[in-house]
Amino acid sequence: MTHHPQGATGYDTDSFAEIAPRSRDSNAGRIDSWGAETNQTIATQIRNWRNMRGLSAQQLSERCASLGYPIPRNIIANIETGRRGSITVPEAIILAMALNVPPILLIYPVGKELSVRASPRQDCGTFYAAKWFTGDARPTPDMVGLSESDDYKTASREWESARDIVQTYQRHDTLVRRYRYVREDVMAQLTRMADPAAADEEPDVRNIHKRRTDVLVSNLSRAGEVLKNHRTLMQKLDLALPALPPDIDLTDDTASYEENLI
Repeated sequence: MTHHPQGATGYDTDSFAEIAPRSRDSNAGRIDSWGAETNQTIATQIRNWRNMRGLSAQQLSERCASLGYPIPRNIIANIETGRRGSITVPEAIILAMALNVPPILLIYPVGKELSVRASPRQDCGTFYAAKWFTGDARPTPDMVGLSESDDYKTASREWESARDIVQTYQRHDTLVRRYRYVREDVMAQLTRMADPAAADEEPDVRNIHKRRTDVLVSNLSRAGEVLKNHRTLMQKLDLALPALPPDIDLTDDTASYEENLI
């Protein structure tokens, strides 16, 4: 992301999300007001989503209780009206669950507001703030507490190193899905080979299907190896290894599929 001078409107070069000008005012009053403003944003979004879901405060309270973390109706009402000026992290999480919305939309109301104060001194586009929150956009210098003269490149590398943890798990999910897709292709092809249509009985057609099956089995083997290698990398990085879905067993090779080839 290109760093833009103080007072200039800029855009994140990856997403083109607008980064609003930074305020020069960093006094304690602005810091206090940022905390209150953040809490008010969350409270407003809780009320908005509750109304969109057609829920009363009592019904929302009952949903929270059913999720194992009761929040009384009067507490929800006090949060929404501002009589209670703060909300805890567990409350925000359980309310997001009860409202069936991603928690980030309570903090950064994408689609409702064009800009937010991401920090006491940083105004930015709401979608940019949401992307920073999820690790998809680098922080600005203000968001890591740097001045113009500080080393932003070093701070960016630190942030990217932490962000890589999230991306490593995202990559794992992608590889699991890819393995399943390829396996489905293999099974569909084996089924066709085992019960061919009349037109597939021709020797030339059978040979074509045999070559296609060979390719698919090879692709499945490669997909399994890539997934196994990625899991090995996660172990080397001392990351908690996610459990594989019960329908995936990487201790097997493709021998069972090859035995079914005709």
